[in-house]
Formats: sequence, C-alpha cells, structure tokens
Amino acid sequence: MAEKKMSPMMVQYLESKKEYPDCILFYRIGDFYEMFFEDAKIASEVLDLVLTGKDCGTGERAPMCGIPFHAADSYVSRLVSNGYKVAIAEQMEDPKMAKGIVKREVIRVVTPGTMTSDAVLDERKNNFLMSIFYDESGFGVSTVDVSTGEFLTTTCKTGKEVLDELSRFSPSEIVCNQAFMISGMDTDELKNRYNLIITELGNDVYNDTSATELLEKHFHSSIEGIGLQDLDLARLSASAALRYIYDTQKGSVDHISNIRYYTSSQYMIIDTATQRNLELTETMREKKKRGTLLWVLDKTKTAMGGRLLRRYIEQPLIVKDAIVRRQDAVDEFCDRYIDREEIGEYLTSIYDFERILGKICYKSANPKDIIAFKQSL
Repeated sequence: MAEKKMSPMMVQYLESKKEYPDCILFYRIGDFYEMFFEDAKIASEVLDLVLTGKDCGTGERAPMCGIPFHAADSYVSRLVSNGYKVAIAEQMEDPKMAKGIVKREVIRVVTPGTMTSDAVLDERKNNFLMSIFYDESGFGVSTVDVSTGEFLTTTCKTGKEVLDELSRFSPSEIVCNQAFMISGMDTDELKNRYNLIITELGNDVYNDTSATELLEKHFHSSIEGIGLQDLDLARLSASAALRYIYDTQKGSVDHISNIRYYTSSQYMIIDTATQRNLELTETMREKKKRGTLLWVLDKTKTAMGGRLLRRYIEQPLIVKDAIVRRQDAVDEFCDRYIDREEIGEYLTSIYDFERILGKICYKSANPKDIIAFKQSL
C-alpha cells in the first residue's frame, strides 16, 4: 500500500510508526488516542475494545480502535502489564490554529521497565530496569528503578552470576547489546522464568567515549568522581541504561542523581526457587504477601521503608561489619521506646517522596501528588 495514496494524517502516522516499530502507537486525534493496523488488532484484543475501520485514502479501510485521552493511563498500564511497549504521540499545537495537518510528536515511551504509574506499581516493591553488556571479558550489569531514581551497577564473570543478579532484583525489562543475545544465555528461558521483556540496543549505544561523556554529563562529575574509572563493563551497561531512559522518557531524569557500584560478595545469593520455597515475599500457591516472612516483619510506616525492608529480606548481608552496623541501629531504637514511637507518628504522614519526585521530573505529577509532597515536607 503506497503512502502517497494515503491521507496526509495517515502518512504522518506511518512516519511516526517507523520510528517506533516495536511499540503500540497511541496517536492523539482530538479527544482520543487512536491505533491503526496491527496495533489496533493487538490493542482491541488486550483491552477489549471494539475494532472498527477508518478510511485512509485507499480502497481498504485501516483497522482502528481508540480510547478517550483522559483515560489513557489505565489502558497504557494494561498493555505494559501484558509485556507491550506503548509510544504516546501527542498533538503539539492547537488544531484550531494549525495550518494544514496538526503537528504531532512522540512525547513518551512506556515500557515494563520504565513504568511510573501508581495504578500498576506496587508502592512497596521496586520496578527495576536491568541493563546488561557482554564481551569476552565478562558482563556489566546495571539496575535502575526509574520511578525512585535508585541506580546500582556491578560486574559479573559468568552467566551464572548474571542469573544471580536477575534473581536478586527480578527486573521487569532487560536492555542489552547484541553480543549478549548470542552469548549462550537462553533469552527465551529468561523471559519465561522472570516474566520480563528483552530489548536489544544498537552498537552505537556502547561507544566507550560517548558512554563516559553521558555519565559525566548526567551526574555532573568526572568518571573518577562517579567511581567507574576502572570498570569498563559496568560503565558501558550503566550508560546504556541511562541512554534508554532518556530515549523513552523524552525529558529530565534529574531524580536519578547517584549511582553506586557494589560487589555480589556483599550479599547472600538467594535464587528464585529458594525465595519461592521459603515464601520470603510471596506465598507459593496464591502469590500473595499475606503469610510470608515479609508480611510478618513489615511494620513500616512509609512506602519507602517497605521497599527497603523487602530489599533487606531478599538480599541478606554476609559481611560482618555491615551486619553489626545494622544490628547496632536496631538496638538503638529498641532501647529508646518513646523516641521510636514519636518518630513512627511523624513517618505516618510521609508520602512516597521518591516516586513523587520522579513524577515531578517527568512532568507527570498531578495536583494530588503536589499536595502530598507539600504535606510530607
């Protein structure tokens, strides 16, 4: 079907679709986001929408379905929860003032690993994006929670160590270089076991010079100040994660203000099967929190505290000095009952600072979020 026979609007749609071939494109037309062709068929099935047709200037009607723009968040969340990526193309000018066809641009790409919607995310569980870089010397593994700004990176020598990191963080999405896809790791097994999607990035993302420049520019520090000067694998995986976040969020990510390098020897490795059998964070049969070790221990007052406690349970310390420091902190509060109760009362009124700050950076915060931020201060 030749584009020159199509309507100007459909030509514009196809140009946008070419830039995001692996995404379902939400195309803003008036008060609706509309989807066409194969995107419409997928969306109508997943979202239970009526599949109709639209005259696009040719003899055939293009399959089409649509949703009200004010309800987009819930529909996007459902698609992403089913493993799809969604590109949102917005009208960039007032249709009444436009001369000719209205200018449209993709303002955001939502993926499982870059999801920030409260409607989908568990407030007491991190939603991680993992970036993996592989070459003959080993693996660089970086993990970031786009909603909170937490950013960690490490290096692995073997594929088994990479699997340990996957079990540690349970990411929603992996981005990687082509070499990782042919490294011998069973990517289909990874997708099924961890219920994630894998996105292969272009080789240009892994240029060492541009990777270093991106990290230095983002963190406003030299690569030595960041602490990754002698860690090539970690540096390349970290920069790829950051590039992917920039490319999908299309704006400021200033809340990602720190990156921390760690070694796997700091924590006990608990694989997925062991976590499941011990029912640390979810029960084996019902997949719920109630009845687990986390359920018994979680008396935290804030969402941030809940996420931290979950991490403590899933990643137990094995370094004596770190364990003793944590025990001393607990002992201090155990001995000071009045102070503990008073602090607990103050924390009860604290909202999720980390995720609200992320929304503000992405310009997706609503009035309710701003009020919650003000009250927490």
